Amino acid sequence: MTPPREPIASPAEAAQLTRTPKTEVYTQILADLTQAEQLMTTTKQARQASLGAVRALRSRVMLYQENWQGALDAATAVQAMNYILTPEFENLFTDEGTDTPEDIFRVSFTAVEFNEVGYYYLFDGRWEVAPTANLYSAYGASDRRRDITLGKDGSDYEGVKIPTTIGAEDLHVIRYGEVVLTKAEALARLNRLPEAVAEYNRIRVRAGLVPHVLGTDVTSQTDVLNAIWNERRLELALEGDRWPDLVRTGRAMSVLGLPANRAFQLLYPIPAREVIVSPGLTQNPGY
Repeated sequence: MTPPREPIASPAEAAQLTRTPKTEVYTQILADLTQAEQLMTTTKQARQASLGAVRALRSRVMLYQENWQGALDAATAVQAMNYILTPEFENLFTDEGTDTPEDIFRVSFTAVEFNEVGYYYLFDGRWEVAPTANLYSAYGASDRRRDITLGKDGSDYEGVKIPTTIGAEDLHVIRYGEVVLTKAEALARLNRLPEAVAEYNRIRVRAGLVPHVLGTDVTSQTDVLNAIWNERRLELALEGDRWPDLVRTGRAMSVLGLPANRAFQLLYPIPAREVIVSPGLTQNPGY
């Protein structure tokens, strides 16, 4: 196990920092999760750290590492803990953050200790992060998730999944719906297609959609992966997964229609304030 990193003790020490290879960062993340699992005493408790959260986050990390068997094993471990998809999708996104059987890890807020996520998505806030017509039309009229996720006023769209500008919603860090889709993708990557289709169909059925049939609606591994990625887009919209999903699956340039000279933007820049504090941090190419 990689030993834990020690906190920086002084500005002089911070000035000596250099970049750490991505593989080492992932090694540390997994070591932290392993240690957390060993020390955790709470099995399930959505608004505090728990064993369920550790295992769910591990499934996400393994997916991003393209460790398909590891992602499958971690997601299966979460499923064994008896989380379920809440029957009504809208119950996941209420003004106060109503408890649901799907909750794995959420961050609690109140009107005093508030978040500003809805403020950036809603017409009565800054409306700075506006969903697209393309996303709205991707749902289809029969998809129960559409009107819980997006609002429409003429040709303008707002994100209503975080329904107020008060900021008392308890935001999901990870929920069981994501774990189901992680397991589906891991199964598909391992070419276990019947199991993969059965897994993501659970999300489709909850959304009021007809389940896919392997051999009819989807006929190949590519078809199944595209169906899973579409469900990730619709199920997890406005929850912070879209851009990382496009990058990790190599689809960002084509889906967003970016020219080749903007490929450097697949990585964010290192903030200038961090480079000032630690001059040894090399900037990402192109910035």
